[in-house]
Formats: sequence, C-alpha cells, structure tokens
Amino acid sequence: MRKFVLPLSIVILVLALVMAVRTMRFVPYPDTARGGEPLPVVNDSLLAAHLAGAVRIPTVSYQDSTPQVAQLRALHGYLEQTFPRTYAALSHEVVGDASLLFRWAGSDTTLQPVVMMAHLDVVPVEPGTDSAWTHRPFSGDVAEGFVWGRGTLDDKVGVLSTLEGVEALLARKYRPRRTVYLAFGDDEEVAGHGAADIVELLRARGVRPLVAVDEGSAVVEGIVPGIDRPVGLIGIAEKGHMSVQLTVSAEGGHSSMPPPQTAVGVLAQAIDRLEKHPLPPRLDGPTAAMFDHLGREMPLGTRIAMANLWLTRSRVIRSLAASPTTNASIRTTTAPTVIRGSPKANVLPTHAQAIVNFRIISGETPATVLSHVRSVVDDPRVSITLSGQPAPPSPVSSTTSAAYRTLERGIRALAPSAIISPSLVVGATDARVYGGFARDVYRFLPVRVGPNDLDRFHGTNERIGVRDYGRAVGFMTNLIAALSTQ
Repeated sequence: MRKFVLPLSIVILVLALVMAVRTMRFVPYPDTARGGEPLPVVNDSLLAAHLAGAVRIPTVSYQDSTPQVAQLRALHGYLEQTFPRTYAALSHEVVGDASLLFRWAGSDTTLQPVVMMAHLDVVPVEPGTDSAWTHRPFSGDVAEGFVWGRGTLDDKVGVLSTLEGVEALLARKYRPRRTVYLAFGDDEEVAGHGAADIVELLRARGVRPLVAVDEGSAVVEGIVPGIDRPVGLIGIAEKGHMSVQLTVSAEGGHSSMPPPQTAVGVLAQAIDRLEKHPLPPRLDGPTAAMFDHLGREMPLGTRIAMANLWLTRSRVIRSLAASPTTNASIRTTTAPTVIRGSPKANVLPTHAQAIVNFRIISGETPATVLSHVRSVVDDPRVSITLSGQPAPPSPVSSTTSAAYRTLERGIRALAPSAIISPSLVVGATDARVYGGFARDVYRFLPVRVGPNDLDRFHGTNERIGVRDYGRAVGFMTNLIAALSTQ
C-alpha cells in the first residue's frame, strides 16, 4: 500500500499546482470599452411623456388572431406626430399588415447599412389581474418616478428610444455615413411575420446589412450569483423554439367504468417521461463565452471551478442545472404548457392532447429535439406531431467586430461599473429572422433590470424609471451615430 502513497501524492500535488496556475491566470479581461461618448443631456420629462403616449395605445397581439391593425395604425399616427423631423427626413413605409420601415440615407451608399430593430406590439394583460396593477396597464401614467404600462419594458421602449435618438441627431444636422434602417415589426409577441416581411423586402432590394441591433439582453443587477456589480449582457445568439403536440385517442364512455388507463393517464405518463428525461446539458458556444467572462469576476471558489472546467465541468453543470435561470442557458428546455381532455368531469375523453414547448440551444436542431421526444415517449399510443413552425437556434455573432466594441463602449457610458459580457438570449426575438441576412446580429436593450423587474416583463406592473429611460435614449442616440460612422 505504501508504494502507492508517494505516486498518488505526486499526482494530487501536480493537479493542485495545475489548478492553481490556471486560476491565477483566470483574471478579468482588460477593459476595452473605454473611450465612448458620454450620454447626452436630455429632457427626461418630455421623453417620459412621449413614451407614455405610446403606451396608451393598446397594440396588443393575441395568439391565433388577426393583427389589431386599427390600434397599430393609431400608433403610426402618434409616432408621426411625435417625431416630425424623422418623418420629414427619412423615407418610410408600411410593410405587411402594420410593420414600419424607415430609411435614413447615408453619405456613402456603397457601405453596408445598419438596422435598428424593435417591435410595436405588446402582450395582453392576463384576465383578472388588472386590479393588481398599481397603475392601469395602458394608463401611461408617469408617477413615483416611473412610466407605467405595457410596452415600457417590452418593447415600445425600443421603438421610442430609437426614434428619439434619430430625432435628436437630425436636430443636430447629423447625417450618417452608412445608411440606417429602422425596422419595427408589428407582431413579434406572437412570433409573426412582420420582421420576416421586412427582411424579404430588403433582400429583394439588394440590401445586405452589416449589423442589426434588437432587444434581448440588458444591464442586469443582483441577478448573476456571486457578482454584485451590474452586468451588461450583449446577446450574440438566441435559442430556437418549437412545440410538439402529443395526442392520445381512446374509447370514450362514462367515468364510472374507466379502463386501467385513460387517454389522460397515457398522456400524463408521456409528459412525465419528457420532464424526467430532458435533453443533455451543453456548456459551449455563447453560454461558455458568457461564463468565461463572468467566471473571472466571481468569488475564489467559483473561479477555481470555472478556470478548471477540464476537471470540474460535470460539477459546474450540475450547479447550473439546479436553477431554472441558469439551466435555461445550458440546455434545450422542456416545458409542457397546454393540456386538453374531456369537456366534462364524468366523461372519459376520446382524445387527450398536450403541447410541449422546447427552447433549443445552439448545437441542436428541431430535428434532433423531435427525435429525442419520440425516443423518450416510446409509446405507440401517443401520436407525436409538430405544432406550428419550428425555428432553429440563431447563428452566433462575432465578439470582436467593430459593432460589438461599439456596444461595449455604449454600455460603459450607460453603466460605468458594469462587467460587459456576451450572452445567449433564451427567449425569442424578431432578431431571429436576421440571422444569415445581417453579418452580425446583437440583442441589447439599454434598460437596467433587477430581481424585482424580471416578473414585470409580460407580467404585472410593467414600468421603467423616468431617469433610466432618459439614459436609454442617450444610449440609442450615441449608438446610432457610432454605428453609422464606422
């Protein structure tokens, strides 16, 4: 036994030294975001009033219904009234049902253009929750230092801050070097066709953008475990999505004489299997890039683990999988969302159906997810079909491009103490249709998000601070100028 002690001790010592050296080298990246323009001085009250006016127009998108064109056209009219310089100086047109496309001609039309994106529609308010709002969801109230209502975070804030930026630049007689497009889809919240219609139109006109910038990530505070500084996350990719319908057919009848397993029972068993056997985790691609940046800023114990993934990968993955927030960044998630059975408590259903939604991580495809579902369910009584049109994960954009560096500098002006990192967007945005069309696509909205704000997205008491919105407008003003002069 003794003859093994010395070799084992040497191995342990070598491992410890290797881990120590790797940890010492795992230091924060140099700050390359210095030198950006300071945020311009703005009239916060006026800007808040403009945003509030847009919030008061309920451009709600409802699933499986036609677009609310009348409300969207009302918003068009409000924007034209509020931003007269923009409408006078930029060409503009309605695309499809009610999407908007503006073109600001650059001085050098041989250069690839820039596309600034946002969307005009908002999600509905959950029935029965109106009374839980401090201010009515479409009031547009400016109170307690906030603008309240649907769209203040998602995504009239993006539309209005972009137009405010253009309006401010026009007031300064600014002319872009690159052509700038403003592309505002009308049905992002239902994964509609507005943004795709705009891309199809631009493609037909021979336009090939250098970069497109949309919503997606933000400056988060108090959300990343182990980091007490703000974190500016730039979305360099987003997950894909698909839904699968599970259907079980059986003989009906009265519930007083049930078979050993009803259609609902078979269906529930299939759902249980899918939840208990998710797709495997992946710590690569945009997620690996994010943790490579953020891990360097974390406490020593976490830094040791992140610096030595060659040894600690399985442990790190288990830790990340324990939280729904971080689990979503390392795997294709499985979420049963809809189930239908009998219309009456004492009637056995002849058909039971469920919808299971998947958010697909980079490196996987709708086809591999569908294969996984069939393998896990493994029950000939369960019919498995696609529900809706699947969307694959987006391409991954560069973290070394001039546009990415411009975003870094803008975030530094917005949040001087922030750690800036690439990230994976786990939700779906209109930016998905620009993958393969624009050279790079980035997802960042210049708002600050804390733990208490996460539920406000698509939830109750959506709001944005008046001062924070003023800073968002300053950020967009600088960003449009910087991107269009590269």
